Formats: sequence, structure tokens, C-alpha cells
Amino acid sequence: MPRWLAHALVVFGWLLTPLLAWGASFFGLWIGAHFGGGASSPLAMLAPALIGAALGGFGVLWTWVRFMRRVPHLLAHLMAPRASTETSDGHP
Repeated sequence: MPRWLAHALVVFGWLLTPLLAWGASFFGLWIGAHFGGGASSPLAMLAPALIGAALGGFGVLWTWVRFMRRVPHLLAHLMAPRASTETSDGHP
């Protein structure tokens, strides 16, 4: 894999972070609203929705950031060696 592509993937992954957190919080809100929809009071309906949004958003955000911190190490194994580096047989 070319080095420029590996760097572009890292930048794209970090730019994708807010979108993933927003989507997960929206999905958590939807699930929480589904479970709280049968309650009698508005606060009882709102609480599961807010809890679901917070758990979904922060859970995915925490997981994604941990993954993105490891991406440069994972991509380093796929990147082609630099032109100035010696190969494994000792020749430049």
C-alpha cells in the first residue's frame, strides 16, 4: 500500500469520527424512544431516549477512537518500505 494512501486513510478515519458518533447517538435515541414509548409521563419517555443516545454515542466514540489510535501501527505493516531503506537482504 502506498504511504500516501495509508496517510489518507488515517485522515479520513479521523474525519469520520463525528459522523459515527452522531449516527450511533441517533440510533441509541431511537432505541431508547422505542422502549420508553409506552410510559405514562413525558419524563419517563424521555429518560430512556436520552440514556440510549448517550450510551450509543459515547460507546461508539470510545471504541472508534481506540481503533483509530491503533490504525497507524496496523497500516505500517501494509505500507511499502521507503525508498531510502535497505531491503531484508542487506542491499540498499
